Amino acid sequence: MAVMGVHHVSLTVTDLDRSVDFYTRLLGFRLIGRKHRQAPDLGDALWGPPPEKGTQPAEIWIADLELAGTRLELIQYLQPASPPYHGQPAQAGSAHLALLTQDIEAEVARLREAGVLFHTPVRTIRDQERPVWRWCYFRDPDGIVVELVQSGE
Repeated sequence: MAVMGVHHVSLTVTDLDRSVDFYTRLLGFRLIGRKHRQAPDLGDALWGPPPEKGTQPAEIWIADLELAGTRLELIQYLQPASPPYHGQPAQAGSAHLALLTQDIEAEVARLREAGVLFHTPVRTIRDQERPVWRWCYFRDPDGIVVELVQSGE
């Protein structure tokens, strides 16, 4: 098989500046760069050929971020405008981002102090033949689920 690994993960956001601030200032990602893309065929490339002629070209702003060798691409659609996230993680196509930490209790306290609201307490998972790991969930400014994980206890 020719697939070698994951190049990047991409999330669609409604306000690129707000999301870049959240992921860099609170979660430690490093901003690599920003770019603007607009092209008549960009929409076709992103979601397939339009059903009829005259469809508006796509216009997007992209921010590339990096954390510990993992690249996160945040995209804000200007045309068509990004609608708000539906907020239902059980809906097909939804995703969440799991971030590794060495001290989950300290990280939860730091993020709470910064105003982040958690919607689960820290929980512990003990699966046979796997390291014990602890986790909890919160949401980014668009309501996308972010998970904190402490593994290897």
